[in-house]
Amino acid sequence: MFSFVARQAIFDANMNTVGYELLFRDSMTNRFPDVTPEYATAQIIVEQFLGAPLGRLKEYSAIFVNFPYELLVQGMAETLPKDRVIVEILETAKPTPQLLNTVKKLSAQGFRIALDDFALGDTWNAFLPYISIIKFDVRENTPDEISGYINDKTHLLNDTIFLAEKVETQEEYECFRNMGCTLFQGHFFSKPVIHSANKLFQNQEITLKLMKEVNADSPDFGRIEALLKQDLALSFKIMRYAQNIVFNARGIKNFRSQSLKDVIFYLGTNELRRFVLVSCLTSVNKVKTDDIYYQSLIRAKFCELASAHSISRHSADDAFIVGLFSQLDSIFEMPMADLLSQIDISASVMMALKEQKGPLYPYLQLIELYENHNWEEVSALGHRLGFNRSMVAELIKAATKWTNSIPSDVS
Repeated sequence: MFSFVARQAIFDANMNTVGYELLFRDSMTNRFPDVTPEYATAQIIVEQFLGAPLGRLKEYSAIFVNFPYELLVQGMAETLPKDRVIVEILETAKPTPQLLNTVKKLSAQGFRIALDDFALGDTWNAFLPYISIIKFDVRENTPDEISGYINDKTHLLNDTIFLAEKVETQEEYECFRNMGCTLFQGHFFSKPVIHSANKLFQNQEITLKLMKEVNADSPDFGRIEALLKQDLALSFKIMRYAQNIVFNARGIKNFRSQSLKDVIFYLGTNELRRFVLVSCLTSVNKVKTDDIYYQSLIRAKFCELASAHSISRHSADDAFIVGLFSQLDSIFEMPMADLLSQIDISASVMMALKEQKGPLYPYLQLIELYENHNWEEVSALGHRLGFNRSMVAELIKAATKWTNSIPSDVS
């Protein structure tokens, strides 16, 4: 399965690319599909910030993400990295007191906010001190209207950057540059370009069970951990949510996740509910579990059980993550090092997955040898870990039984 997104470049006055607006697509057809704005934004969050990494976008590039009213007031913008994302208020949003409070909060946290496709009157005056970028649609408003608005609101726009969008000609570019616009977007510069990437899909039944659990009066963190461990996609996404989004956005520097248990503890109930909300918004397709997902779950449980039975007694939680994430590079068709840079894991997990060495790697190596029927090597490595080949077979059997007990989506 693939995720699709259209990126339209944003340029400065010297025509250098400084950022991109992300536009949701559901195929290589370059048009907005028949979905709600809430669904489109939720897909952008999950697929571009929690699923596959953003790829080869330059780290200094600003990323504009459209937010409809409901997702803004629910706090979904707070789940994105403030150093990269421009929160763009969608044109359908109403300037209510609740939205104003949300914008004030985002601004206080250090987020940059863009106001897009809005009426050039006084309706949004209270918001202007908290707006970093104003996007003027040059197809909807004349140069005189835009110039008049800027001159009329000068006292509210001291530090505001102006962006002219839907610019289609050299003359329009020069006109709005002379007017004070320093950012530009439109077909004169670049049309949206669609990009596709391999997509992590999650088990819908487990997602719904997770939603039910986190919304209970007294959520059971042990039960939440058990559910997350049954789904590769949810496990990877929540670890990205914890490191790269939630804690990065809040400036917490001393957080270090070692396991799913750590992530759940540090997130807490409210953030877990927000994570599950956006995950459930995008979990609408029932897809049969792919073989590679199934194999990854068996590997995870095997590594966990093998670690617990080994004479070395390394962390079973870390061993589980090693097995679970062992085939991420095959799923995404990206280097393992690039994927691991998106999450915070222990040094021993990193060593096992990235360098194929360290104290946890033998458990993964053992099941890989078993999968390839290299029986002599299985016996030799198993002996060094403290158990014979028949015990390895028993652990494989137990891991397979556990994986088979996980509910499967039916298409």
